Amino acid sequence: MDALVNTWYAAGWADEIDDRSLVGRTILDRHVLLFRQSDGTAKAIGNRCPHRFAPLHLGKHLGDAVQCGYHGLEFDGSGRCSLNPHGGAEGRSVAKVPAYPLVERYGALWIWLGEETPDESLIPTSMAFMTEPGRAEFHGCIVVEANYQLLNDNLMDLSHGMYLHAGSLSTIEMLKNYHPKVEVVDETVTSRRRSLDIPPPALWHPGLPDGTKTVDFFSHLQWDAPSHVVLEVGCLPLGMPHGSPGQIAAISAHLFTPVSDTRTLYFFSFSRDFSIESQDVDAHVRQTTRHAFIEEDKPMIEAQQEMMGTPDLMSLDPLLLKTDAAAVRVRRLLAKKIADERSRGVDAAAGTHREAARP
Repeated sequence: MDALVNTWYAAGWADEIDDRSLVGRTILDRHVLLFRQSDGTAKAIGNRCPHRFAPLHLGKHLGDAVQCGYHGLEFDGSGRCSLNPHGGAEGRSVAKVPAYPLVERYGALWIWLGEETPDESLIPTSMAFMTEPGRAEFHGCIVVEANYQLLNDNLMDLSHGMYLHAGSLSTIEMLKNYHPKVEVVDETVTSRRRSLDIPPPALWHPGLPDGTKTVDFFSHLQWDAPSHVVLEVGCLPLGMPHGSPGQIAAISAHLFTPVSDTRTLYFFSFSRDFSIESQDVDAHVRQTTRHAFIEEDKPMIEAQQEMMGTPDLMSLDPLLLKTDAAAVRVRRLLAKKIADERSRGVDAAAGTHREAARP
């Protein structure tokens, strides 16, 4: 798999895991189990019992341990076998599953699958908005049958919205002055644009004053490796700068976690600063955005993946447009980081077929 290993990926939302949950996930072809200990600490261990390779998430949550549902071996949050009901202490010494660093931050659970020392400062601080007070937020997860880099491409080139999401999240009028400013600073790629004097997309109608015909529409994108995107979009009164009175905006997080070469967990969070107490507006925003993600983006990207027949887009020598500038910079930066890892002997494929415990 062409992916970074020594990095943080979203493994789930914090509110997915309660004190009784056993959640199985596959990330970078590794089988992972998420659960909470009795003190509330979230843990991530291997989901495959080393005895007969049964999935541990089909077992029982015992507070500080997980019991395999097949033969009753128990494993704690360190991956150690804490009880072997069949063989005593000698069985426990060799019965282990991997344990992975897991950090709960910004309402998400972040997992580190690599062998290098995890660096919590690499968790993007741009995600802090997800738990800020005074905003209306919702989140979820979609399984997309496509390579995660196709989702990076999708977000980093918003010109697709003028066709795929026309009338809901975008309008065709945005194309007339679609000139995003793309910058790369260290290992972060940003793309900013502003479309002047255009009809507002339907998503924004409930937050605008009655009779609003046109607005200045803006979007600010930020990508952090390997696949974390924050998008701020909104409407402004004509001619007014960003942050002016009358602005309405939403911030969304798009966290793409590779399952395999052709499957991705798409974690999303959408947060707005207007009409935050209105249930009607909340229902409108949820329905519109979910429709865009699930009924428009997902089937298109999956069909794209099927037509490609390979997870490697660039091997097909695609036609590049000027609107691809941000997406191409992301791909180049990510390719360099993956190559740097491989030069150190790190490969995402390691652990695909064997899931050895950490020492």
